[in-house]
Amino acid sequence: MGFKNFKIFAIPLIFSSLLLDINNEFKNIYANVKNSPANKNDLDLYHGMGVSFLCNATRKGFDLDFPKTLNVASATFASVIEQKHRGKIIEKKKEQTVNIKQLQFIASLQLIESALKVCPDNVPEKVEKQFKIETERLKKLRGL
Repeated sequence: MGFKNFKIFAIPLIFSSLLLDINNEFKNIYANVKNSPANKNDLDLYHGMGVSFLCNATRKGFDLDFPKTLNVASATFASVIEQKHRGKIIEKKKEQTVNIKQLQFIASLQLIESALKVCPDNVPEKVEKQFKIETERLKKLRGL
């Protein structure tokens, strides 16, 4: 086997080895990162971003469908909690794992409530009526 054949096999092996070493370093770096549960500041930030998106996307001139935009905003909120915080939040100074579907539902209600304050003209009457029905139902379930 000549030097030419050696180069043909050696260069890809060296390159592969280098990539594996780099990949292992990235794994070690990410393995040591601890995702903390979402605290009040995190939740407020994500909520504010969701309301801003919802109000901006449904204002006159953009006229995106409010229910679809709300769904995107609340799904994004829940997804960030799931991915960045491993589905955990801190509530009443205690770490809790949340059900993502329930979190998305609650986020939707909170986003509608905020939209009614920030950009009430963007919220369709049908959505506002459904919001009132759902919040009353939740109050009854909580015994308030």
